[in-house]
Amino acid sequence: MLRNPNSIPASDTIIADPVMEPFFITRSPNNGYTVYERVIKGDNDTEYIKNVSYPSNFGNALQTVAREKLNEEGKTFSLKQYVDRWENVKDSLTSILE
Repeated sequence: MLRNPNSIPASDTIIADPVMEPFFITRSPNNGYTVYERVIKGDNDTEYIKNVSYPSNFGNALQTVAREKLNEEGKTFSLKQYVDRWENVKDSLTSILE
């Protein structure tokens, strides 16, 4: 479901970093974590957000972002390309924490 980016409650904490783009994480004081994807659609290139998942903790939220960044829809990779891609995604996300 696509939503207006301004629909995130002001009480939520938004966790975003260029390395995670087009994904970001929110933390709600009452409902836990949500992983979103930024989506641009329509003739006017309108920005929306799409719910990706509702992980139970921050570690699972980061794993969701890594999995989504790794798996490009419609792409075919050799095993080496896929492993190399995983290493790049993992390293980029790990660099955030250092």
